[in-house]
This record gives sequence, C-alpha cells and structure tokens, in this order.
Amino acid sequence: MTEVWNVVSRAITEIRPDLDEAGTAVTRDSALFYAADPDQPVLGLDSMEALELITVLEREFGVELADSGIRIADLRTVGDVVDAMAGAL
Repeated sequence: MTEVWNVVSRAITEIRPDLDEAGTAVTRDSALFYAADPDQPVLGLDSMEALELITVLEREFGVELADSGIRIADLRTVGDVVDAMAGAL
C-alpha cells in the first residue's frame, strides 16, 4: 500500500503544485474537494483536477475504476483514493 500512497500523493502534488508551495500537507484524511468538519484538511480540487487525478492513477496502475465497481463519487479523501486503487490492483 506504500507504493500506492506514494503514487497518489505524487500525482496530487503534480496536479496541484500550489499545495506543496503553500506547505499544505497531503494526508490520508485530506478531503479532495471540501470537508464538513472544519478541522479536516482540504485540498480543494476542482472537477477537472479530480478527473486528471483519476486518469493519471488509472494509467499508472493499469486499471479502470469503472471496471472495478468503485464509484468515483465515493472518493472523498486521499485515503479513499489510496484504498480504492489498492483494492483495484
């Protein structure tokens, strides 16, 4: 799972280099879009960035999330993405 984590976190920081520049840590608990809990870190991806993330990960791992039964709408945190990709392998 460490390899999956490394690929996911690298992909996020490549898509959103401003996160790294601002010192925003990418953690398993980081919300991709928004968070209901004000203490939860938020990456604030937009829909195009989320699509790019999924595309990069599918290409990197050679899987299609649609074929794995994973619903993209269920991917709310970085941890969700890591778990989904690890489960699809």
